[in-house]
Amino acid sequence: MISANRPRKKTPPSPQSESFSLSNAKTYLGRLIEKAGRGEIVYIVKGQHRFILQQVQPIDPIPIRPPGYFADCYSPAEIREDNRLAKSSVIKPPKDLE
Repeated sequence: MISANRPRKKTPPSPQSESFSLSNAKTYLGRLIEKAGRGEIVYIVKGQHRFILQQVQPIDPIPIRPPGYFADCYSPAEIREDNRLAKSSVIKPPKDLE
């Protein structure tokens, strides 16, 4: 008689297979990432949907602009006008809340 509470053996993903169920992928994620790092495309299947695990190129960093980069964009008169409008657009809290 076989006990129903006995844990099932987990089978490691086969090296030939390119498709893995979601539960297998969670169990062996480290190995699958190494496989994707070698340039192999790994498919993860959940129900009827397939997803691809593959290495992507690093994103180029946003360049840091030097101080004063936008200094010539606005004239002093435009800056004063924008500041004046910004001050007047602020909603003031009621006196009883202060």
